Formats: sequence, C-alpha cells, structure tokens
Amino acid sequence: MTQRKRRDNWFNQALRQAPWRTQTQATSLIMATVIMVAVIGTLYLAQASRTAATGRRLQDLEAQRQVLEQQNAQLRAEIAALQSVPRLISEAERQGFRRAEPQDVEYLKIDNVSQTVAAMPFAPADVEEIVPEYDETLGSWLSGQMAMLREQFDLFLGTTPSPDETPEQ
Repeated sequence: MTQRKRRDNWFNQALRQAPWRTQTQATSLIMATVIMVAVIGTLYLAQASRTAATGRRLQDLEAQRQVLEQQNAQLRAEIAALQSVPRLISEAERQGFRRAEPQDVEYLKIDNVSQTVAAMPFAPADVEEIVPEYDETLGSWLSGQMAMLREQFDLFLGTTPSPDETPEQ
C-alpha cells in the first residue's frame, strides 16, 4: 500500500500545478483579453473614422452638386434671355438687317420644274393643320392605357381574355 500511496501521491503532485504557473496563466489570460479588446476597439475606431470621412465626402459632393445645379439654372436663364425674339431682332437690326418688305423679295424661276412644286404656296401652315385638335379626356386616356396594359399582360402570360373581359372601344 505504501507503493500505491506513493504512486497516488506522485500522480496528484503531477496534476497539481505550481503557484507560479497558475499566476502566469491568469496573467496571460488577462493580457490576451486586453489585447483582444484593444484590437476590436482599434477596428471599430478605424471603421467609424472611415464612415465619418465618407459622410463628410458625401456632404461635400452634395454641396458641389447644388452649386453646379445653380450654375446650370443661371446659364439656362442666360441662354433663354439671349434667344428671346426681341433680343434677336434688336441684334439683327444692330448688325444692319431689316425686315423684308414684299417689294424686296425676288423669286427665281427655275426651268424644268413641275408645276405642282412651283405652285406650292410658301405661306406658313395653319396651326390646326399641324396639330390636330385634342379632345380626349383624362378618363378616356386612362381607360385606354389600362386596356393596353391588360392586353400586354395577357400576351405575356399567354392567355386570351374572355369575351366579357375584352374592353369596349
């Protein structure tokens, strides 16, 4: 039994750690925790600073866009003022141009031109001839758009509407 006791004692002693070893392990664990917290904090601060820098850059770009939009609006106003008919007329008069009177207009006769082309009037067309009269209401336009949408949807699905679903025209 003494041998057994000695063996058990040796085994317990081998399993038991020295006090300095326990202190070293505790210190290492604390240092590892501190280092991990420092690394995580550093990563968080780096990400936060990048986010703040990106936000600031976005604000700068939005301010620059607003300035450019104001400049564009100013340039559009200047272009409109320069293209106004009264200004163009006054500029033409300043350069020596004037309105043509009927006696100032000369017609040139060209041989070998068909009579239909030669007889074409050069008077400006009437507005009603160029633009047809608009008589559609919002409701009729919307119903037409819905009918076209329904037809396209049926074509997409590969179905045909039943006779009671077809829109009346």
